[in-house]
Amino acid sequence: MTRFFKQSGFTLARANPSTRVLLTLFLCTVLAGCLVALLQYSGKSGGFSSDDALRWIEGNEQDYEAEEIYPQKSPREILAIVHDHIFSLALLLFVVLHLVELTPWAETPKISLSLIGYGSLALSLLSPWGLHWQWPFAPLTLRIGGAGLLLVLATGSLACLDELWWATRRRKKTGKKEPAAPDPLFPRNRDNPGGCPLGHTESNPDDPDPSAPDEIR
Repeated sequence: MTRFFKQSGFTLARANPSTRVLLTLFLCTVLAGCLVALLQYSGKSGGFSSDDALRWIEGNEQDYEAEEIYPQKSPREILAIVHDHIFSLALLLFVVLHLVELTPWAETPKISLSLIGYGSLALSLLSPWGLHWQWPFAPLTLRIGGAGLLLVLATGSLACLDELWWATRRRKKTGKKEPAAPDPLFPRNRDNPGGCPLGHTESNPDDPDPSAPDEIR
């Protein structure tokens, strides 16, 4: 990710073929993971309703007519579920949303997508505890958090795939110009004309190479 942002003027639409293939494989894997997550949750809880969510945590061992028995989750099991997901999903969101930063989307939808993504992650990780403590809105927040998380990952992945393969062709057909690259990570200012907080200046392709011999410069 750092390599992409260090390249001046880099966008997903300007990526070379090997980068396009690599990112496409990653994003398609993310989309496949969203589908598998839906199937896995449905398989574990038995469905997507509030009763299904409660049964997933509280169990149904007292229901002798149930077709399938779900044991009650202990606090240690809930902690293990949260522990398994808090780092992996946070990192996955971080990578996908960083790729969205390289699309021509405006700042407002980018920020909104980040807030929704990490807010949904928080709801998804807190709601199992709410179900255990029998909070009345916990089943609803669990579904909202899961749906929001999958929506952000799917939306971000599809937006990046579109920018990688189809957006440039669509803009050419409509006669639109290619959008400018995202703003640099360290904007220039009066006190630091190079932009970098460490004082390194930003390279200019028109500037001569200071390491080159005098006759070349």
